[in-house]
Amino acid sequence: MTFLKSKELLPNSNNDKEFRKHREIIYETIENYDVIKKAQEVIKKDFGEDKKKPVGVKNKASIEKEIVENQLVKFFDDYITKQKKLEIIRDSYRIEDAIEMLEKKDEFNILDLYEYAQHKKMNFLVMFLASLILVNRGFFKYEKGLFIKLNLQNLGSDLNG
Repeated sequence: MTFLKSKELLPNSNNDKEFRKHREIIYETIENYDVIKKAQEVIKKDFGEDKKKPVGVKNKASIEKEIVENQLVKFFDDYITKQKKLEIIRDSYRIEDAIEMLEKKDEFNILDLYEYAQHKKMNFLVMFLASLILVNRGFFKYEKGLFIKLNLQNLGSDLNG
């Protein structure tokens, strides 16, 4: 916010495209803060808090006085090996895929999202984020525990009439 306010005081700040981009991102984040907090409460209420303790990983890779490229390769090889041992590396689950899948649904609830995510926490988070994006873009509305697809043709007539 300090950055925004200080930039806004400068002359011609509205002509700066990068500044406008930062301002939009910050304002959008602030607007979505309440939605994210409510979603967090719903998730805690429905699924409880995670009781698992985080796993600490000690890095044994050492940086020697070799060529920087060799040091980085050694570090990342060691890091990836340890991550695989801890099964932290998961199948990639993209937000775009989740959005595409949810756009085909007429309505769904939080439990449906968990089913679509095949009961995997990371996939569920991606699905939930996709549903929030669809609400934010105006394709769905959230009402009485349901994400309901808005009929864009009726929405246009409602706005005009």
